[in-house]
Amino acid sequence: MQGITVVALVGLVALATGYVVVPEDKITYADKDFLVKQKQMLEVFQHVHQHEVHTALWEVSKAYDIEQHYDEYSNVEAVKQFVALYKHGLLPFDEIFSVFDDHHREQAIALFHVFYYAKDWESFYKSVVWARFHVNEGMFVYAVTVAVLHRKDLAGLELPAPYEIYPYYFFNTEVVQKAAQYKMQGFGGVKKVDGVYTVVIPTNYTGWYVHTNVDQKVSYFTEDIGLNTYYYYFHADYPFWMGGKEFGLYKDRRGEQYLFKHQQLLARYYLERLSNDLGTIPEFSWFKPIVTGYYPNMHYYNGVGFPSRDNYYEVCTPDHYHEIEDVVEYEHRIREAIDLGYIVLPDGRHVDLTKPESVEYLGNLVQANPDSVNSRFYKYVGWFARILLGGSIEHFENHKVLPGVLEHYETSLRDPMFYQLYKRIIQWYWEFKDHLKPYTKEELSFGTLKFGAVKVDKLVTYFDRSDADITNAVDVEVYDETTMKTGGELKKFGKIAHYQGEDFVIKARQWRLNHMPFTVEYSVHADQDVKGIVRMYLGPKYDQYGHVYGVNENRENFVLLDTFAWEFKQGENVFVRESSQFPLYVQDRTPYYELYKWVMDAYNDVRPFPLDMTEAHCGFPSRLMLPKGKKGGMPFQLFFIVSPYHAPAVRQHEGYDYTLNCGVGSGARFVDSLPFGYPFDRQIDEKVWFTPNMYYLDTMIFHKKEAEINAVH
Repeated sequence: MQGITVVALVGLVALATGYVVVPEDKITYADKDFLVKQKQMLEVFQHVHQHEVHTALWEVSKAYDIEQHYDEYSNVEAVKQFVALYKHGLLPFDEIFSVFDDHHREQAIALFHVFYYAKDWESFYKSVVWARFHVNEGMFVYAVTVAVLHRKDLAGLELPAPYEIYPYYFFNTEVVQKAAQYKMQGFGGVKKVDGVYTVVIPTNYTGWYVHTNVDQKVSYFTEDIGLNTYYYYFHADYPFWMGGKEFGLYKDRRGEQYLFKHQQLLARYYLERLSNDLGTIPEFSWFKPIVTGYYPNMHYYNGVGFPSRDNYYEVCTPDHYHEIEDVVEYEHRIREAIDLGYIVLPDGRHVDLTKPESVEYLGNLVQANPDSVNSRFYKYVGWFARILLGGSIEHFENHKVLPGVLEHYETSLRDPMFYQLYKRIIQWYWEFKDHLKPYTKEELSFGTLKFGAVKVDKLVTYFDRSDADITNAVDVEVYDETTMKTGGELKKFGKIAHYQGEDFVIKARQWRLNHMPFTVEYSVHADQDVKGIVRMYLGPKYDQYGHVYGVNENRENFVLLDTFAWEFKQGENVFVRESSQFPLYVQDRTPYYELYKWVMDAYNDVRPFPLDMTEAHCGFPSRLMLPKGKKGGMPFQLFFIVSPYHAPAVRQHEGYDYTLNCGVGSGARFVDSLPFGYPFDRQIDEKVWFTPNMYYLDTMIFHKKEAEINAVH
């Protein structure tokens, strides 16, 4: 990475956690060159809907002409294709962008190519700034985000959180309206903090404002800004349109990962439903009314509201009958391939679908990505289904679309229908797995290694307040240095959010689920020195009727909490894991304003910017690690297994810096080569299941009020 002093860190970094513990004398700090790049990237995303902000960005934009700089791109033909589209006419400003629209997606991919194939930072940045003022803002944000995550030379650069770039996609209409009112009314009665008008707007979830159905009891989970950011970035890391061969995504077992990630989302959602006495995720029929409605209570920047879906929504209408026939046929083709044990190729040859590793083919087929062996025949079930189920209004021309929440990755998880749809899709994953033989005793055991005991702290959840910077939700005056008043922090740091020369920042304050930190103490006996992989799962103890789950029927409901390698020594091994070490989870993002100040303080030599604290984007929100549970405690099960180390094709973390966007496309993301979800990924033969290297632990999750938490601590 240019401009960065690299210090070797061995065994100190937990990739993708956001929790990085590094000794003070080993911390790597950003230099001025990197800080300038970071500052410029943060500024690009300020008030992206405004096209006449007078900053240095505007001057750079006016001076740049892509056609005069073809030699600055490594793939000139791809850039020329974008220029041809631009001259023909792209999606206009202020229109709604959706990657599920064929025309929008074609344009967004072409724009991504401009960013991705820029040969160096200067060419990349000039291209980004030009597009900032010439391309639809939704398309711009999408293409830049994907490009930054996939360019290795941009490793370590922080992007603002999506909910701070585009608050409209994450916060209710009344919150955005209140923010605009504060601005329009001159921040009357608002106190300044460090010379800056600082507004804090309390915000809640849709279930607070309207009551439509019981699913809103878990809106605090489905509408959590961290959860929806996680899903948005999962798509940005592995876009369904991006070819694995060209970008290296095939190395990451992208097909298997696509199915497993969605299965884990369903399992985690189910645990939250159980905590609220809602039971299993409902199923639906294409030919009957969709029982579960959804009222997003959000609007796009241009003022158009997100479409809502009433309870008992009629999806099977004369207007949609043919589309439903197509979707049902595509579903049939996929299930038939699973049962036949092969996928038919366009030339009539077959791809084996009976081996464990064939799950990769199935996942690519279901996602319909370019690595699919036959998307021509098996089509794009997920795309069509989202459009049909979301309640969106059929558009009459390509520049006037009105997508529902299911047609944006940053809003999909808000809708209860998302989980019903993917329960239907992930059922194919389980059908595939059910054709495989259960693991044998030999495949499950680990020599004479055995658990002595596992101790876990009391598990406690609570709601606490979380602030997000939503300043981008309001428009600002054109920047004019002559009208800016002195002393303001935002002006000093180059931000353009101001009212009559006065700096301001607007925050949305939301109650979000969280949990107390906890530790897990392991006691494992080994007869010899050996390397093993430890996995820790959380699952339900009882179903919604209070019946104890059977081992086999419960295997679909376990959520992977922790996985790590451990060098076991002969004899008793006692060691402790902190919940903050779990590598699949990330902490909350630093708010936009604080991140910007941090960067500029470092640039002005006030305090250094440690690159080791780069916030990973690709993990599940740490605060949602545990389901809510109940006030008096709710029983759950923890499951632990130590398995022999099976080396992956590429050793974990090899070949990329730990700040590199979670190692996407590197083939080095995973701790071993066992199937995702092992050993719950196959049917369980209880006659051989219980082995010494497994351990079940009954536990309780208690939900407390914040005041109770503070009283204890």
